[in-house]
Formats: sequence, C-alpha cells, structure tokens
Amino acid sequence: MAPPPRPLIDDLIAEILLRLPPDEPEHLFRAALVCKPWLRIICDPGFCRRYRVFHGAPPLLGLLHKLMVMQGPPPDRFASTTSMPEFPHPGSDGRRTRPLDCRHGRVLVHMLEHDESQGYLVWDPVTGDRHDLPQPDIYWLIYSAAVLCAADGCDHLDCHGGPFRVVFAATHDRDEIIVASAYSSETGAWSVPVRLDNTCEIYAQHMREGRAHGHLAPFYTPYLQPRRGTLVGDAVYFTVRHGNAIVKYDLGKDRLSMTRAEPIGANCCR
Repeated sequence: MAPPPRPLIDDLIAEILLRLPPDEPEHLFRAALVCKPWLRIICDPGFCRRYRVFHGAPPLLGLLHKLMVMQGPPPDRFASTTSMPEFPHPGSDGRRTRPLDCRHGRVLVHMLEHDESQGYLVWDPVTGDRHDLPQPDIYWLIYSAAVLCAADGCDHLDCHGGPFRVVFAATHDRDEIIVASAYSSETGAWSVPVRLDNTCEIYAQHMREGRAHGHLAPFYTPYLQPRRGTLVGDAVYFTVRHGNAIVKYDLGKDRLSMTRAEPIGANCCR
C-alpha cells in the first residue's frame, strides 16, 4: 500500500493562497475556514502585505451614487459589486447625505443634516471607522472636495487607520473669488482659507472672458464644478464651468492657481 502523500509545507500553501484572485473577498474568507493552518497563514500580517503587493491596486468593492443637483438625491446605499454584503451607509439612519469623493480606502460624505460639530464625514467602509469634520470657515455657493491619505511613504495599498487630509474648494457665496482650505486629521483643524482672485492674471482674464461670452454674461460667476477633484502628486485639481479652466490647490505650498484649458502657462497666486 502506497504511503499517504506528504502534507504541503506552509511556504508552498502560502504561495498557492497568494494567487487567489482579489476581486472576490470571499475567496480568502472561505480558504481561511478550511483548517487552522490555513487560517494562521492568511491572518499573518506578512501574508497580507505580500498579497497586496502581489495583486497591486485593491479591487472595486462597491459604488456610492452621486447625482447632480437637478437630478435629486442619490439612494442612501453602498452598492456592492462583489458577493460581500453591502456596507451600512452613513445615511441609512434617515439623515440626508451627499457622497463627495472616495480615495485611498476612505469615503468623504457631506452630512446635510448636522449639528455645529459635524459637517462632513470621512468613512472607512471596510473597518467602519468614522471621523466627523466641522464645516470649513468658508461661505460657499457651489463646491467640491477631495479626501486623500496623508501618511508619508504610503503605497496606498492599505491606508486604513492612518492620517488623512481633506481639500475643500468652492466658489465664494459673496465675492467673485474661488477659495480653498485643507483639513488635517493630525491637527483636527482646517487651514486658513486661501483665495484665487483678480490679483492672479489668468483668473482676471478668465473673469473678463466669462463676462463677455459666458453664460448669463455680463453677470458671470466662476462656478467651481461639483465634480470629484483629481489628485496628481501633491496637488488636487478642480474645474470651473466656463472654458473648463483648471484650478489647482497645491497641498505643500497651500496655494491656489489657475490654468487655462489651452496648453499655455499658468500663474500662481496666494
């Protein structure tokens, strides 16, 4: 009678489990239930790090709906794209919410029904962590915002629990300017707002063109479009309705600038 096959060594099992596709989280969960040795391998922090590096960018787990103002509020649900159950939505308790951005494992939500201490929420759907943010000291007419990891040297494969920043940019409600402020989870406060006004030549030219040819000219307002901001390097980019002019907020320099949609130079102003 042939002897029973020798059991696989842990290193070989880990190499096999490492190749389970990440687009269905249940694969690892089911594998962990096979036996205690497999559970020990999968729960090992070293295996988790290798798994993230091996597969690169994390998979898409679900969607949050964000509709434009005229289309009405979106449904208060996290629509799962996998077999995993939907995560509890911050608005599931009946409060009105508006998802603004998601990046680096976090979701930024505007809590439309709030008290003085809560205006925005940074939510980690995986861990359930929630961080309440106060309103920035800005009188806004229309706005956009972005959330991003603030950990030095992070590869953004596992940003759970680390420091983060939120960039808020808006068209001012009273003045014909664009303003921005940044929130830091490490200080728990918003920065002093910076502004983009006619002291910036490209912005002044944008305003002149808007008043001459823009919508409802000569009563032109530089509407910052309520779209997700784009993070490139150490800056977050937004767009303005007329001509799709690009507004840049430099995180390192705490400065706003504007660039025309055409490939010409940019001008910076505080």
